[in-house]
Amino acid sequence: MSFEKRFVRAAAGFGLLLIPGLALAQNDTGSVETVTVTGTRIPRPETDMPNPVTAVSAAEIEHSGTVNLTDYLKRIPALTGSLNDFQTSGYNTPASDDGSSLGGLNLLDLRNLGYVRTLVLIDGHRTVGQATGSTAVDIDSIPITMIDRIEVVTGGSSAVYGADGVSGVVNFVMKHNLEGITAKVQAGTSQDGGGSKYLAAVSVGHDIDNGNGNVALTFEDSYQDRLNYMQRSFTQVGGFTAFVPNPVNKHGKKLNLPANIPTNDAQFIFSAPSGAIDTTVKGREFPTYLGDGQPFIAGVGVGGGSAIGSSGMPYANDLQGDFLPIEHRRIGQVQIDDRFSNWFKVSTELKYAHVDTKSANIAPYDDDIMITAQNAFLPANVAAAIAANKFGQGALSEDYLDMREAERVARDTYRGVLDISGDFPLPSFFHDAKYDLSYEYGKTDIDDEDENNRNIDRFVAALDSVIDPATGQPTCRSNLHPNAIPPTLRHYYGKGNNYFSDQQEWTPSEFGTTFTPGPNSGCVPYNPFDPNYNTKAAIAWMTQNTHVWGYLSQQDLNGYVSFNLPQVQDWGLAKPISFVFGGEYRFESSRSTPEAITEVPQLYWVGGTLPVAGSFNVSEAYGETSIPLVADKPLVKELTIDFAGRLSSYSTAGDNQSWKMDAVYSPFSFIKFRGTDAVAVRAPNIGELFAPNQQLYAFVDDPCDADYIGQGTKFRAANCQAIENALGVTYTAGHTNVQTDSTTPNLVGGNDGLKPETARTQTLGVVLQPDFLQDFVATADWYRVDITDAIEAPDAQQVANECVDLSTIVNPYCAEVQRTATGNFPGSIKEVTTRQINVASFFTQGIDFSISYHADLERWFDRHMGSVDLHLIGNHLDSISTTPLQGEAPIQSANTYDGGVDGQPAPYWQMNLDVVWNFEAWSVDYNVDWYDGILNFERQQVYSEPNIVAPQFLHQPPHDVHSIQVSYDIREGWNIYAGINNLWYQKPSIGNNGLPTDPLGRFFYGGLKVDVDPF
Repeated sequence: MSFEKRFVRAAAGFGLLLIPGLALAQNDTGSVETVTVTGTRIPRPETDMPNPVTAVSAAEIEHSGTVNLTDYLKRIPALTGSLNDFQTSGYNTPASDDGSSLGGLNLLDLRNLGYVRTLVLIDGHRTVGQATGSTAVDIDSIPITMIDRIEVVTGGSSAVYGADGVSGVVNFVMKHNLEGITAKVQAGTSQDGGGSKYLAAVSVGHDIDNGNGNVALTFEDSYQDRLNYMQRSFTQVGGFTAFVPNPVNKHGKKLNLPANIPTNDAQFIFSAPSGAIDTTVKGREFPTYLGDGQPFIAGVGVGGGSAIGSSGMPYANDLQGDFLPIEHRRIGQVQIDDRFSNWFKVSTELKYAHVDTKSANIAPYDDDIMITAQNAFLPANVAAAIAANKFGQGALSEDYLDMREAERVARDTYRGVLDISGDFPLPSFFHDAKYDLSYEYGKTDIDDEDENNRNIDRFVAALDSVIDPATGQPTCRSNLHPNAIPPTLRHYYGKGNNYFSDQQEWTPSEFGTTFTPGPNSGCVPYNPFDPNYNTKAAIAWMTQNTHVWGYLSQQDLNGYVSFNLPQVQDWGLAKPISFVFGGEYRFESSRSTPEAITEVPQLYWVGGTLPVAGSFNVSEAYGETSIPLVADKPLVKELTIDFAGRLSSYSTAGDNQSWKMDAVYSPFSFIKFRGTDAVAVRAPNIGELFAPNQQLYAFVDDPCDADYIGQGTKFRAANCQAIENALGVTYTAGHTNVQTDSTTPNLVGGNDGLKPETARTQTLGVVLQPDFLQDFVATADWYRVDITDAIEAPDAQQVANECVDLSTIVNPYCAEVQRTATGNFPGSIKEVTTRQINVASFFTQGIDFSISYHADLERWFDRHMGSVDLHLIGNHLDSISTTPLQGEAPIQSANTYDGGVDGQPAPYWQMNLDVVWNFEAWSVDYNVDWYDGILNFERQQVYSEPNIVAPQFLHQPPHDVHSIQVSYDIREGWNIYAGINNLWYQKPSIGNNGLPTDPLGRFFYGGLKVDVDPF
């Protein structure tokens, strides 16, 4: 598009920004002060911004009673897809691009387009990230008590701030020029226990240099206790409800019956609390005995290795860990500001943040591992049954709940900022010239520790127990016979057997890697059959705490000059034209280093992680201009257009351009329109580019299996038939079972062939501020974001599905799915590669709206009753979709539980209403956080299988969480408060443990705030 066409499009757009909930900044004379606000570097009154911005003040944050900022920010519709402790801890813990953990991080995700596309700033400056391979910022590393306000700009930000702001910017504006002592203590706990939270913070500020400067010191300490699944009745065994295939409606063929039903009596067949043992060893057979000697009850099979009413492992035991982590946060910060003259102002910040989180997650398991008839802990009847088969061995399947792994991640962040600014001595032709030069340095050290990481080498030795003939006590076979090698079924079925994918083929050179077999090995025999048996010594020998150490560093040098040209008013323009010109240089580096021993594949339960290291630099030049075309004319109260552009040169991604154009048009004083058109470019980050391939495992529901073939697109059955025919296996779509019910090897890695992604953002909005209704503001903004060549790492399930759901199997996804023609399940998936790729596009579209109103009740009722402040923020989502391949139909995920890039809900409607009543020393805040009910299943599943569940279970109940806080000023500068979050105790819905709300439940808290000046 030519410059002329862009100019016409921008001039035709309409715009205004009026930030709800914030008073106008004024100077001592009462005139509106020009300040620099988020979304531009041109100083201007806050009411003249052309971009849509949502802002929340420190008071609104305090009224929420939050100790975790992300919990509060998820109330803002544009940020509802953000990841808080519940989404990044325990069983939910995801991995970053380089395979290292995101455990305990709090990451903001604008528009559900991915946390890597949301740029987080502090006072307009970049800050170092806390996830290796990425620039993602942990919001917990920001001191909550020092925040003055938070400004959210949802689009068109890359031209002003550079890459990573494809979906927008969240700027944390901190408090400056503190005078006196500000302190806060708060404690709270949930009604049913767990997840208790504590906060203690103090800031001390004092003016220096005859009032021209200020020094402020802040210390903040917070602690959160864990919330475990055993602490909630609706997630314990017998209380947790899940959807499983209807056993009387196999493959959903009886259309008058639901294909899936809810039950709290579902189990995994190939596991049990005391172990599930197959004594026949004929292949993929049901277990025959439990580890306590009782016969295994198969129950009613429902597919996918699950059953109802069986002796197997209850879902709740296997799928749960900690919902919230233990978290300890300590932040120390020093701020020094001094105005030496109008030409030279210095602002510095030094910060140290230590965030330590720990959560229990999945237990290690074995789909099948061999035990001999001589096992020292086997019941006699089970041992006899094993001895009777031709191998003298049985296959044990178990989730070892007594070895549940825990992850502890300690992050230390250091940040320093030096900012020098002032008036700039340009010739008199330029007015109000100012400069700003800043340097930011930050680094984060990470110690990611996997506690109780099962060492497979030692585990098989401890499991292979016998009775010591000398003592009559259990011992490890390798203690008596150092050359004895634990056998596997591959000894009998051959190395080509695909079914036993978790089994390692032990050889004399491999067994004993981490210990020396023999009487002095220290091996302690392990009893996997009796949950009450004391296995502490054995577990201590079999497990180790292993580490992955990470490091990130960031340096950012940024400088710009801003000025006005008032002479243009002689040419007929309404006001001076404003300009900004600047440049920026940034250097990012990251590395992730696991312990060398854990790099060995299949040696540890959590292992196979490889080192990742990389860096890049970027040099940029940028500019902005604001052109006020018309003002104070009939039908044109204001017409202003803005332009911004940025040229970037990446060492890894070459040269790129970003630009933004927007406009403000006000025909009358009570109404203004705003519009934005912007193009942003995001270069791939270090992890996306440089992460080496590493072997992980994932559960994959084979889309070609008879149980799942009806849940895809119209192309799935034919594509599966073609793939299986090419392998030469006997297969009939809809009838052949190719699901192994075991984990699938998953090759994860980066891609140095990635190219930058490009986002086009367009907005069009209106703001109403009627003269007859004082202190009332209403806004509405339509938005559209289209990201092409989007960088994504689809998970193993997505890759498997897309391979057969597209119109042709000649696609990039099928190239990443390897199937086998041999083994017990010919035609089954052997391996899936899930590396970073450039998909065709992401797309989202909707409408943001807000209402702010301040009412003096004395005007209403003619008596002193205080005031009421109302703030409503809402969103209607029209669409959010992914197009996996050019020319294919987009995959729509609006109104689903998994609608965003980071796998978070994407409801059609969402609103947050905050009402505050202030009366003398009292303040009451009532908040309603709501979004409508979303589908329990993916849209394609519902479309392909309309009777997937009974109608009453198709949607989750709406998210409807109410909270209240009451505070009282006991004397000047002293305030006490108490509140309840989730007042009416909404709980997770059937089939979920985190939607429509998390399992914390009703939460009570109270605190004390002090703001005094003893100096």
